[in-house]
Amino acid sequence: MTMKRVDPTVDAPAVPMAELNQLPSELVTQLKLAPVSDEELPVVATLRNQSDPWKARGESLEESLEAVGKLRPFMQVARLHGQVAGYVTIERDGPVPGAAYLRNIVVRPELRRRGVGKRLLEHALDTARDMYRKTLTLRVDPSNASAVSLFRSLGFTTVTTVVSKKSGKLRLLMSREL
Repeated sequence: MTMKRVDPTVDAPAVPMAELNQLPSELVTQLKLAPVSDEELPVVATLRNQSDPWKARGESLEESLEAVGKLRPFMQVARLHGQVAGYVTIERDGPVPGAAYLRNIVVRPELRRRGVGKRLLEHALDTARDMYRKTLTLRVDPSNASAVSLFRSLGFTTVTTVVSKKSGKLRLLMSREL
């Protein structure tokens, strides 16, 4: 019996990260933020694919690669020693008229709670200002306590709750004046 592969997968490059004990305690000073490169798209897609909510939804790596390809014009990556540490997508227009929209913010699991997410969020705020927006909005799962805490620590407040079109689950709509 021969088997035929029906659903080819996208081969993403390995995402090695330096030993955590060799990293500086203050990572923020080592981060470099810039637009995503063509070579980094598969790495970013892998990071997305291995993070919630996409992981919980069962999003395939191919679907993740397609999604990050569409979001590329709005994407900024944080690099640590030349490797992707996380990314953020900021759109000029989102669900709230006149406000910039933070669609995604993702940090490598081993680098979470080390200031990378905060730096990405600060960069998103700066980017929204550069877009001549006065407000930055985002939606977040209320059960994602660490994300909600991060957003609140930087001045975001809950405006309302909304139902996600994709998952049907409740999301907090948060915003911050710039």
